[in-house]
Amino acid sequence: MKTIKKFFILGIFSTLIDYTVYSVLIYVGINYIFAICAGYFIGFLFNFYFGRKHVFETIKINNIYKEFFIVFIITIIGVMLNIIIVYALKNFLGLNYYLGRIVAIGVVFFFNYYSRKGLVYG
Repeated sequence: MKTIKKFFILGIFSTLIDYTVYSVLIYVGINYIFAICAGYFIGFLFNFYFGRKHVFETIKINNIYKEFFIVFIITIIGVMLNIIIVYALKNFLGLNYYLGRIVAIGVVFFFNYYSRKGLVYG
């Protein structure tokens, strides 16, 4: 199966974890920025573990700590992009936090895939 398809399938599961945590936190009144960060980080841990085991066939970096650090930096940039997109969609287009986050997830998926493939995995 092609790498992007595997990453997409893994992304579905990671996103379900992420979005569930995010939605619960929004529902109980937590600020959307914290909710994005918490959900994204938990989804990231799941995605990192299974991504390196089952998605990417080659790893350019032979040190797992360095690999984790680079993927974590990519993830932080992804979180910032999520926050910016959700903020913009909420404040300029009036989308609620739930729909805005769905749009942001779709956009950031491609950033995450191509960044990880280009910088960390072959």
